[in-house]
This record gives sequence, C-alpha cells and structure tokens, in this order.
Amino acid sequence: MRIGKLCDSIHARMLLEVVWMAIWLALGCSATYAQETQPVGKTVEDQQRNAVLLEGYDYGKYVESLTGYTGQDRQRIGAITYHHAVRTRVGPRGSYKAAMMMLPDGKLVLAACRRENAAPQFAIHVYQSADQGLTWQEVGETPLTGKEPSLTALRGGGLILTAQAPKTLVARSSDGGRTWETGSVPGADYPRNLIVQPDGSVLMVRAKSPDWTGQGNGSPLLEIGLTRDAGKTWQCSDGVVDWRETGFGEVSAIRLKDGRLLAALRRQIPGTKGEGFETTVLTESSDGGKHWSAPRAMVRPAEVHVSLAELHDGRILATYSNYHLPWGVFAVVSADGGKTWDLDHPIELALSAGYYVGWPVTIELPDHSLLTCYAIEAYAYSRQAPHENVVTEVVRWNLP
Repeated sequence: MRIGKLCDSIHARMLLEVVWMAIWLALGCSATYAQETQPVGKTVEDQQRNAVLLEGYDYGKYVESLTGYTGQDRQRIGAITYHHAVRTRVGPRGSYKAAMMMLPDGKLVLAACRRENAAPQFAIHVYQSADQGLTWQEVGETPLTGKEPSLTALRGGGLILTAQAPKTLVARSSDGGRTWETGSVPGADYPRNLIVQPDGSVLMVRAKSPDWTGQGNGSPLLEIGLTRDAGKTWQCSDGVVDWRETGFGEVSAIRLKDGRLLAALRRQIPGTKGEGFETTVLTESSDGGKHWSAPRAMVRPAEVHVSLAELHDGRILATYSNYHLPWGVFAVVSADGGKTWDLDHPIELALSAGYYVGWPVTIELPDHSLLTCYAIEAYAYSRQAPHENVVTEVVRWNLP
C-alpha cells in the first residue's frame, strides 16, 4: 500500500486525510486543488513534492475530473518487461464494454454493448468462440439493450446476463446466447458478476441504493439477491457493511474456496466529485452476505471497474481500468486472500488512446492461461462518430 499498513483500513485513511489537509494548507495550495484530499506518496517528502506537481488543476475543465493524474504518485518510475500474449478483436468498431464466460462444453460466450449511429441506447451483441478466443462469431442479434453487462454460466449450460438499465436487466438463455428471455430486478445498481453457489443457486451482490455524486444520498447497505430458478424470481435481503459511506456501486463479488465472500466496491472518495476521484475498496463476509467487514483500500484513486477471480492456486486476480495515465486495463495479484495486493507490480494488459476504457473480465482457461476481455479507445477522437473510437478486444496471457 502507499503508506504502509495504515492504509489497510478506511478508518486509518480518514486519519491520513486530516494530516494531508494540514500539509496542503501549509503548502498554500490553490482552491483548484481542493479535491486532492488524500496524501499521495509513500513518505512525507514524497507527498510534499507530489503536492506541487498535482496542484493547480481547474477540475471544471475536465470531464469527470479525469486529468490523468488525480491521486497518482509521481515520485516513481516504472520498469517494464514485455511478455508474449495473443490479442484479437471482437465485433466491429464501436463495440464497447463486454462480459465473458465459458460454457460447460468449453465454448466461450461474450456479450458486448454497442451504440450505433448515436442511438440513445446501447444494443447488446452476443458472440461465441470455439477456439479459446482466437476467432469469434456473432450468434444472432438480441432484443437486449443496456450497458455494463455481466454473464454467468449455470451448471446445466444456461446463461444469465445482467446489464445497466432503468431496472437491472436480467436475461436468460438456454442455447448459448442465441435467444433470450428477458426480465428485470427492481433497483438501480447492476452487479459486475453473479455467483453460482455449491447448491446451484445464484447470488447477486450489489449496492442497495448507489449514489455516484458522493453527496451521501445513497444507502450504506449491500443488497443480496438469491435466485433458485435461473433468474426468473429473486429473494432480496440486506447486507450490512461496517461503514458510513454511501457513494458506492458496481460491486464485483466472488465466493472463495474457504467459503468467504469477497466484494470490491467502487466508491467516491469523500469530499470529492468526478470519476477521477473514485477508487475501489474491498470488504468480506463470513456469514453468506448478512454482515460485511469494514472496507479497506485496495487500489489507487482513478482505478475502477475491478473484477475479481480466484485462480487455481488460490491467488486472487483483480483486473481493473485505469482512469488515469496511462489509460488502459491492468491487473494486480493478491497472495493472501485479498488482504494485500502487489501494487508495485501492476500488469499492463492493454493501453488506450483515451479514458474510454473499461469493464475488464478475466477467466482462467483449462490450461491455467488467462483470457481478459475489455474495451479501449483505439482510434483518434471523431466528432462525427465518437462511438466508433472504441473497440472490444480479448487478450490471452499468463501471469509473469
């Protein structure tokens, strides 16, 4: 972590924020810097140097405060080592955030959202691959519209898709994604993924009432949804989180081999506004989601869209989006059940020409290689057709 073990909890971070504000005032930083509420750097000296380098931004001139530097330690260099990978594109230009899952027969299914001709809604297109991601074929247009999709493979071969919509879209397919039966679940937030439990039931963990403004108008609770009929009906209950914050959502949750639930929450840093000042915290539950631990810092500011996966050797992989420079998709590993993360050795999976990146999902293939789907901005910005700047890709890789 950036400042040692103190950053292992949100409560300790609050104390650091008070210290940082004193440093900020002592340095005489201007009002345009008021959103940098956390210390940036491993030492006090680093924090003071970073304060000068990060000072002076008028965040009103940047979309969602996405300056490229928010919250980043500029007192460091990177030593990059390249490793071979296999990268392919899915669908045409304009395909954006995607979800991916492997069926019991080994085929891969990917659902990507795409906005065509500046349409107000994103259409969801479904693709299959029979060669572990080397080639993809669209398996038929769907009636689905939405954004931020997730895919879950059921034991019997069925699929559940969720997506962002006025109500969370829940769609079911029994033929590999060719046809869908649609439904919805009341509530504004959408999960990053669903959890298939040992008894075959499916668990949904999401924010009960998300609030992306950071003004405290949401709920501090998680909502736990349970379905035993492949998403047709849901039973919902509250998951109590040991904190008072309310600006969070886009939950990625997994069940570990030891039975614990681990959840990554995208949250707005208190006292800030804009996606450049959002980050991700981690919480866990040992009672099936009824109670959750005090969230602890996981990644750095402007690192969001976290997707969690437990690997065959027990390590946990977190794949995420950089909403800071370098824009793109990255991954980090935890070897202790999510308590700490190797943030000094992030894995660069894809770079983007701009901040339109996101929603990376990684699955482990039978040979233990990894396949990650993601969206990046691959082309220069076009005012005439901005939706054609982005693409959906997959990359097959191995942990260094």
